[in-house]
Amino acid sequence: MQSFAPGQAAVAERPAGVPAMPPAPASLEETGLSPSFLLELVLKVIHYADTPTPDHVGRVVGLPVKLVEALLESLKADRLCEIVGGGSTYDLSTSYRFRLTERGEQRAEQALERCRYAGAAPVTIGQYQKVIGSQSKDRRRPAPEAIAKAFNSLVVDEAAAGLLSRALSSGRCAMVFGPSGNGKTSLLSQFIANLEGEVLIPYALYAYGQIIRTFDATVHVRIDSTDVAGPPSDSGAAFKRVGPRDESTDRRWVRIRRPGLVVGGELTAESLELGYDPIAKFYQAPKHVKAQGGFLLVDDFGRQKVSPAELLNRWIMALERGSDYLVLRTGEAIEFPFDVTLLFSTNLNPTDLADSAFLRRILYKVRMPATGPKEFKQVLRQVCAEQALEFADADLDRVVRLLTQTRNHPLSGALARDLVSIIRDNAEHDNGNPALSVAAIELAYLQFTGIAAQPADGKEGIDQTREVEP
Repeated sequence: MQSFAPGQAAVAERPAGVPAMPPAPASLEETGLSPSFLLELVLKVIHYADTPTPDHVGRVVGLPVKLVEALLESLKADRLCEIVGGGSTYDLSTSYRFRLTERGEQRAEQALERCRYAGAAPVTIGQYQKVIGSQSKDRRRPAPEAIAKAFNSLVVDEAAAGLLSRALSSGRCAMVFGPSGNGKTSLLSQFIANLEGEVLIPYALYAYGQIIRTFDATVHVRIDSTDVAGPPSDSGAAFKRVGPRDESTDRRWVRIRRPGLVVGGELTAESLELGYDPIAKFYQAPKHVKAQGGFLLVDDFGRQKVSPAELLNRWIMALERGSDYLVLRTGEAIEFPFDVTLLFSTNLNPTDLADSAFLRRILYKVRMPATGPKEFKQVLRQVCAEQALEFADADLDRVVRLLTQTRNHPLSGALARDLVSIIRDNAEHDNGNPALSVAAIELAYLQFTGIAAQPADGKEGIDQTREVEP
């Protein structure tokens, strides 16, 4: 974790490719928020924290202590809070504690009725657009070495892997298609899980008097933080002190690992919009905003509750414009930067999903071929080793020959994993050691498909003359 002396420019200390934290606001005006909004926010924080110090309040709202102390003095002058005692230190920000008066509690309850958010002070849309635009220009593309590292543990067709590496390295929109179970989702998920780089996002945004939460602890991973803030329920006021406090940078922003989100069949037209919580009375940003600066994978594309044409029309056009418009329930439209790399994975033919005009805008399309006997054998060997399944090379060849000749189910990496899992379950049921054999595979195949494995010509047994490449 980097540290900066007061007044030192953060950008001078940061490595290349790491976005600079914005400087801390020097005044309440520089926050871009009204004093009345900030006073209400501090009231709610004190309400949740009971008797916090100014330092504690500052950490929760992400503002310098000197600004927090000014707000506390204003609340105290209005008899909304009072000092309840001091400690033994000379640092007043960590020594004196504040609590709400009866009048202050009433005012806090009224504020909570309007909005229960009580976390980091939001940044304005203008501030957000400026920072997102700046770090978008400085971002590096994924390195081919990093992409190859993500693929190391997977068995992939070499030609398709090369094409996919080039597509991912471009940082542009891409679609991967091909038969089910051949590794499309695993490849892209592995790539997303190994993303390199950092981005800055705010904990929350402020627009037209409304709060939009952008940070999501379930999808965002902090790189470092001296203040760890998060919602206990619907308030955003949970707080844990970690290390010394940095007063030189704007702690309303958080540095996170480059995000990678995956959405599947649960995606709806409504989930593309701002989500309003009628109880907490603030908004949640949609997935594509939470993926800002990173990648968003639409898995099983074409099987969402929103039509492919509607989804492509919304996101591809936003990608070309570099911005997307989201609407508050009161009708105001907010222009958001759209700095997301879209990835699509599907087992459908791209021409069945959208017309050529939309497909043309997805610059890269990579077909993952069906799994062949050679790749299937590699996957089966790998899965057996991972799951501690005993096997002999001769049995491995016999099993691959059987499944290659069967007419009931095509070979795939997913099939290998499913059959090995069933063999392990059967061994546990029979109190035996899990081992790969033709008999074990035949039973597992019957359990998995409901149909006995047999050659396509209907003859019993295995063609011993057919070779399987090592």
